[in-house]
Amino acid sequence: MSLVAELQRRRVIRALIGYGIAAFAVLQIIEPIMHGLHWPDAVLSYVVVALAVGFPLVVTLAWIFDVKAGRIEGTQPAARGGLKGARLAFLLLGIGVLVAAPGTIWYFVVRGISRPMAEEGRKSIAVLPFASLSTGEDNSYFADGIHDELLRQLSRIGDLSVISRTSVLQYKSETRNLREIGEELGVSSILEGSVQRDGNHVRVQAKLIDARTDRQIWADRYDRDLTDVFAIEAAVAEEIARALKARLSPAEEAGIARKPTENAQAYDLYLQALDYGNRPGRQPDNMAIAEQLYRKAIETDPSFALARARLANLQLVKFFFINDTPDDVAEDAKEEAERSLRLQPDLPEGHLALGYYSYWRHLDYERALNEFEIAHAGAPGQASFAAAAVLRRQGRFDESIHRQQEAVRLDPRSAELLQELGYSLVWTRRYEEADRTLQRALMMAPDYTGASILRATALEVGKGETGAAKEVLRQAHGKVDPQGRLGQNAFLVYLLQYNPTEALPLLDSVESPLLHAVAATYPRVMLQAVAHEALGDPASARTEYLAAVSWLEPQVAQHPRKVGERALLARCYAALGRKAEAMREATQAVDTLPMSKDAYFGSLVATDRAIVEARVGEHSAAIGHIRYLLSVPSLLSPALLRIDPRWAPLHDDPAFRQLAGLDPR
Repeated sequence: MSLVAELQRRRVIRALIGYGIAAFAVLQIIEPIMHGLHWPDAVLSYVVVALAVGFPLVVTLAWIFDVKAGRIEGTQPAARGGLKGARLAFLLLGIGVLVAAPGTIWYFVVRGISRPMAEEGRKSIAVLPFASLSTGEDNSYFADGIHDELLRQLSRIGDLSVISRTSVLQYKSETRNLREIGEELGVSSILEGSVQRDGNHVRVQAKLIDARTDRQIWADRYDRDLTDVFAIEAAVAEEIARALKARLSPAEEAGIARKPTENAQAYDLYLQALDYGNRPGRQPDNMAIAEQLYRKAIETDPSFALARARLANLQLVKFFFINDTPDDVAEDAKEEAERSLRLQPDLPEGHLALGYYSYWRHLDYERALNEFEIAHAGAPGQASFAAAAVLRRQGRFDESIHRQQEAVRLDPRSAELLQELGYSLVWTRRYEEADRTLQRALMMAPDYTGASILRATALEVGKGETGAAKEVLRQAHGKVDPQGRLGQNAFLVYLLQYNPTEALPLLDSVESPLLHAVAATYPRVMLQAVAHEALGDPASARTEYLAAVSWLEPQVAQHPRKVGERALLARCYAALGRKAEAMREATQAVDTLPMSKDAYFGSLVATDRAIVEARVGEHSAAIGHIRYLLSVPSLLSPALLRIDPRWAPLHDDPAFRQLAGLDPR
């Protein structure tokens, strides 16, 4: 008898057909379950392997089973053969499931369902600041610079998730518990090391640790001349990628291997510039020193593309954040960025600079986004943060929040990033989420006043609660920067306008006649006028409004595109009863920066127009604009309409009272 005939006689073929049908059914069921529960693709592979392992078991057991059945049942077969085959198929399928079960249980219970992205988590890394073992404080910048450059190199590897500099710097001087650090930063691997420089000799020691087990994954020591420090950085980056089994594309390998400069002196100047440029607070003195050092590095090596790109970024920060910086600075930054990209077309820092130029200089959002997307491959955290700011200006708040959350994942200990996310959440009226985000920032940085001010604003805007705002203003008494630079504390000017009783003592303690926020520079006397007026002292308020006008008028005349100052001038004119001038300036401010061009800052200008309209008696127009502002992302809210004294002229209007929730339907 042939083998096929014997297999048919023993009903093995029927059992295999039944097994195949049952296996197909299992696969049809498991796939939708996998996708619905977001299980990783590895689960399906495991099931397929288990079913394949069951195939020879079916053949073997069907043969044996049929022999034993034949002994018992004799030769009655045909009527029962199909039934026996189906029973056998499902019996063997059950065996296959039992084979697969231990592995499945291990995958989901032992490893944990909470880690569906385990492969990605395994490749996440934090590079802690390298200890400086060099003699003398003057050499500490060198270790910091090596650390910064390692972060830059590793961020170019797309298969690695690298925590940004701001978050890891907080562990520079702390006693290090690597497991706790890993949990706080959400990474599974940590790189730590030391740098020692002695003249032209450099020693770098590095070790990679599994943060979950404290097990050392890799370690090495490099002794090189100063001129070969780039080879150390490249070697460490490649070894980490290899140890974490991260894929390196040819372009990434080439980028890591590329030396930024062949000149050791130029590189040393660059590291010194980086040190000053990275210092917190955007202090003009530090920025000026950094700029000088970058220029010296470029003079030493004109082909130093990275130094040119960093210089361009520094100049653009100066242009945007330091008041009265001339436009020539931004144009010079553009030239440096373009030169850097002619030297190295794929340089992320060069594309970041060109993106910021398009964004900050011209509000050219599409071009800026294009540059930031190019930069994302080599600087994902910075590019996501930059793109989020542009998307917010475009009114694409949900996309902006998503990109901000991406930036926070790569820089989870940055209070500044959390504050920026807080702004977007407040604008979209997600007040409770904003409060949680800002409390998280304050848990990490209790003295971060910017987050305290924004949280107080969110409580006022969202719930009409003024307690936190009053406390912030009391604590700020006598502590405002002597030069009036508010920086991340820009929302202090809004709290001052909402809380006149607390505003006056604070304003009296401010040394500077001006308060420099991002959206505008406020004459201190104007804020005092708002407070005096709300507290029933119109004579003092009028004198102060006149003083504010005397400063604002020449500013607007000399700088017609200073939209924030123009809106403030319109408000001063309105308070002085100069209706025609007030409406002219308010309208021109909105025309210069409409919400269609800038949904973020444009909404503040539109709000100022409504305040002017309310003040000069154009109540219908004011209420129409208020209604629109309440329908789109903006700082305005019903609670704010109730507590902000600047809306007092509308309090008797039924339409306003309905919008403010004073007379709900």
